[in-house]
Amino acid sequence: MTETGVERIAAYLEQLTDYLCERLRNRGYQIVSSRRPGEKSQIVCVRHNRGLTPMALYAHLKQRNIITAPRGDRLRIAPHLYNTREDIDALVDALP
Repeated sequence: MTETGVERIAAYLEQLTDYLCERLRNRGYQIVSSRRPGEKSQIVCVRHNRGLTPMALYAHLKQRNIITAPRGDRLRIAPHLYNTREDIDALVDALP
């Protein structure tokens, strides 16, 4: 991580989470995390618009070896440096 640089990692993760949010927009998920400039983070929290609980979503994804975290009424998705757009596509495609 030191060799890659914190700024470069942050920029990559911002692009990756922006891509995740784009993919989720028309899939029945509300993006709860702020995506405004200066407020974005590498963590994206979502709610299912048709009533699936975060725990149900978490269990569904875990069965497919996709790790997320239920947090209250939200599902927490936290990509990291080693994740790719293909990983994001796999996550979104696996969502009910």
